[in-house]
Amino acid sequence: MIQGDPVQRYEQEWRSRSAAVADSLEAFTAALAPRLGAAWSHHVIPTRYRWSHSDDRVWEREEGTLWRALGRHGDHKLARSFLTHAHGLQLCLIERPHRVGEFLVGAMLPAGVFEYDTTDHPKAIAVSGDPVRAGAAVRRRLLPYYRHAALRVASGTRFKQASRVVIGRSSNGRPIADAVMPRAIRVLLHEDGRWRLDPGTGLCVTDIKEPVAPEVLVQDAGDRLRQLGFEVVLTDRNPLEIHFPSHPPARTAPVAAAPPPAPGKPGRAR
Repeated sequence: MIQGDPVQRYEQEWRSRSAAVADSLEAFTAALAPRLGAAWSHHVIPTRYRWSHSDDRVWEREEGTLWRALGRHGDHKLARSFLTHAHGLQLCLIERPHRVGEFLVGAMLPAGVFEYDTTDHPKAIAVSGDPVRAGAAVRRRLLPYYRHAALRVASGTRFKQASRVVIGRSSNGRPIADAVMPRAIRVLLHEDGRWRLDPGTGLCVTDIKEPVAPEVLVQDAGDRLRQLGFEVVLTDRNPLEIHFPSHPPARTAPVAAAPPPAPGKPGRAR
C-alpha cells in the first residue's frame, strides 16, 4: 500500500502519465513527418491544462472526433503534437482515447485564417501507431481534402489582404508575422528556418531563444518578401490587433435639455 498524501500521490502519477503520453506522441510524430513529405516538420506541445488556444483552431470544431476527444479527455491526454507544412497547413495529433497504440489526426485552420466559414472542413481520422501505415492513411484520406478546403477558405476570407504581410511584435518583443499566401509563409517557415507556425494563433513566430537580433530577422524576412512582390507592413503591435482592430467606445449623444415650460396664466395660490 502506498503511503503519503493522496494529493501528492495523484500529482506523481499525473506527472508520470503525462510524460509517458508526451514521449509516445513525440516519437510517433517524428516518425510520421517524413512519411508525409520533406516540407513537413513536427512540434510537440505538452500542456497541463484541459484547454489550450490551439484547440480553438481545430477546424472541425464541436461536431468532430478530434474536438470531442480533446473536450472529454483533455485532462489526461496532456499533449498535442503538430505537424506543420511550409505552406501554412498544420495537423494536430493526440493519442486516441481508450485505444492503445492508435492516434487521432485532424486539420487546423490554415495560417493567417481566423474565421470559420461555410467551407466543408476536412474530417479527423484515426490511424494506427505504425508510421508507415499512418502516413499512407493521412496522405490518402486527409491531405487532399485539407489542401482543397484550405485554398477555398483562404481566398474566401482574406482575398483582399492576400498580398500583404504584417510583421509586428509579440508581448515578449519577438517578431511575429501574419501571412496568408502559401508563397509568403514558405519564405518564413522553409527558406529561413528561424520561424515556426504557432498553432494557437495561426501566426508565424520566432523562438525567444533565437540568437539572431529581432531587427535582423525582420529585415531579412521583409527583404525576401518584397522581392516576391508582397507588401510588408512593419509595426510594433501584435498583427492580430491590426486584423481585429478594437472599436472605440461609442459616444452617447448629448441629451438636449427640456425646454422651459411656457408661462401660463397666473392662478390662485393654495
